[in-house]
Amino acid sequence: MGKKAEIHILLIEDNEFDALLIQHRLLRGLKSQIKVTHTESISEALILIRKYQFDLILSDLHLTDSSGVETITKLKKVTTAPIAVLTVNKNEQLAIQCIKAGAQDYLEKDVLSECALTRLVRYTVERQRTEKRTQRIKRRFQTIFEKAPLGIAHIDLGNEAFLDINPKYASITGRTIDELMQLRQSELIHPDDADAYAEDMLFLKKHTPDNQKICRRIMHAKGSTIWVEMTFAPFEIIHEAQIHYVCLMEDVTEHKRMLANLRDLTLHLQNIREEESIRIGREVHDVVGGNLAAIKLELDWLSRKITENTLNERIRLLHQLAGEAINTVRSISQNLRPNALDNLGLVDAIKWLVRDFETRNGICCALHLDYLDFPELTKDYETSIFRIIQEALINIAQHAEATSVEINLIEMNDAFCFKISDNGRGVNTDQQTNERSFGIMGMRERTQQLGGELIIEGVSSKGTVVAVKIPVSTKQSYAMRLSDS
Repeated sequence: MGKKAEIHILLIEDNEFDALLIQHRLLRGLKSQIKVTHTESISEALILIRKYQFDLILSDLHLTDSSGVETITKLKKVTTAPIAVLTVNKNEQLAIQCIKAGAQDYLEKDVLSECALTRLVRYTVERQRTEKRTQRIKRRFQTIFEKAPLGIAHIDLGNEAFLDINPKYASITGRTIDELMQLRQSELIHPDDADAYAEDMLFLKKHTPDNQKICRRIMHAKGSTIWVEMTFAPFEIIHEAQIHYVCLMEDVTEHKRMLANLRDLTLHLQNIREEESIRIGREVHDVVGGNLAAIKLELDWLSRKITENTLNERIRLLHQLAGEAINTVRSISQNLRPNALDNLGLVDAIKWLVRDFETRNGICCALHLDYLDFPELTKDYETSIFRIIQEALINIAQHAEATSVEINLIEMNDAFCFKISDNGRGVNTDQQTNERSFGIMGMRERTQQLGGELIIEGVSSKGTVVAVKIPVSTKQSYAMRLSDS
């Protein structure tokens, strides 16, 4: 067990008997834990304080060169060490004045026992050390607060007033700390996000979550718009109606821009792929399909001209293979770009897709259409919706082990909504988030590009439900984005 730290005490006492008595009691109570330095005057004490570091100062109030509260005042000017007053005067008013002047305690010599003196030293020194540790921690956290790479603000959620702001927070908003202290955080929010932000704050006040992350736009001081991600956490709860929050802010404008560029690139590549599919589909249908049809006609002609049984049998076999090849070419062409989607529209193309799915996979598929009376959709918009449904059915055929599928398409509040349910083995969370689940990733990407929402829920051995909601009004901005690309 290590030796305890030595406590260095400065005793200022001009009465020799009192000085000896106090030192004796200190040494008996604390033994080798202390070191006592004695002086008889305040002037000598000031010299010693400048020369040595003391953990505690015990001082008489009435010395040869100082008297009363003046003694405390002189000591406080040169030291931060705790000061305890030793006096023979039982004077409450004087005690109050000494405490106000900075003394830690006021003790009467006549009733000062060894136990009380020992307790005073230990309590005072420990409190001083605790305060020093607290100050170090405060300085450490103040440094973190000021140097943090994230914007940090201390906010009174009741009136949204700023209580404290670090330099990074001010830098993100393009304002000074003094300027921000005159504002409320809601005044920084972009007008188009004001209602959503108000709902965010209402949620925080009502539910007091431990951690709430939101992404909103704010107005930079120079007039530009930037995206920020704000994380709110309760910092101090004064009472139910007054909660202080810490807000961590990060500028995610560049990240948002990169995501938008990535979505635009993905959209552009999808459009190129669709155009290529159309071209290849037509080539396959018109050229390969046409040649196969011609071969079939010639074989049909040969079968009528040649009567020899062996040759005729081979011609009939070739005729059959040519017919199967034509059906395969037609199927490939339809998968690359269904004629129904170009000629009949989205709903009829979905009907064809369902019939083809049943025929190919032997899985019963029920299609329910509610009232669908949308304005004319763009071809690219229809293509994206068709591909989402097509990909969902491909996943069912390849992975679900289902025997029945139900598809519901409805119009609801200017939105195109559809739900695809199967009775298969059910998709789990790992499968949904697997980086190699390209089908699900493609469905999500297309839905996001249309400004919609996709939800996939699976229950083991009970099947999977894919629900998609896409606002129809998005088609205009979607078409504009395509033209810009």
